[in-house]
Amino acid sequence: MSEVQDYMIHQFLMKNNGRARRQEIVDALGKNEEAKQIVREKISMMVRFGIATTDGDFIIIKRRE
Repeated sequence: MSEVQDYMIHQFLMKNNGRARRQEIVDALGKNEEAKQIVREKISMMVRFGIATTDGDFIIIKRRE
């Protein structure tokens, strides 16, 4: 099981007003290269499934309406 869970990325984004640079997220949650790669993959998965969007290098959490 991965040391980085999806909810951790979501919480990080919410603490930053729903928006953060991809590298900020990776640096904050990835403790080593393997964990950083997992964070990158999870961010990509969140975007692919419509949980978040991208704007350049920014990851933006989609808010429910």
